Amino acid sequence: MKEVLLVEDSPADVYLIQRAVEECGSELHLSVMPDGDEVLAFLRKEAPYTQVPSPGLIILDLRLPKRTGDQILPEVRGLPAYQATPIVILSAASKEVEEARCLHRGATDYVQKSANFYAYFAAIKDIIGHWLA
Repeated sequence: MKEVLLVEDSPADVYLIQRAVEECGSELHLSVMPDGDEVLAFLRKEAPYTQVPSPGLIILDLRLPKRTGDQILPEVRGLPAYQATPIVILSAASKEVEEARCLHRGATDYVQKSANFYAYFAAIKDIIGHWLA
C-alpha cells in the first residue's frame, strides 16, 4: 500500500482529491490533515498518530490554518524520515509568484490549482502518477 498525505483545509478540495486518488488505484491510501500544526504531529508520529504509516508522497496546500504550508516545509525537510519524500505544493496561489520560494524552502514541485474541474482532477492524477510511479 502506498501512502499519500494530503494537507488541505478546504472540504471541496479534499473531496475532489479523494476521488482522484481513488481513480489512481486501490493500492493507494490517503490520509488528510487540515492544518500545519497537526501535520507535524502526524509526521513526527506523536500521539494519537504513533501507528500511522509514513507517506511516500505529501501534497501540501500553502494557505492553511495555524501555520502555512511554506512555513512547515523546512520543518518537514528537517525530519530525517522525510528528507527525500516528494512534497508537492498544490495551491491556488500564482505559480509565478510562489514556485521559486516554495522550491527554495524544500518543495519538490509546485502545481497551481485550476479553476477548471477537469484540469484540476487531471493534475491530481498526474501528481500521483509521476511521484508514486
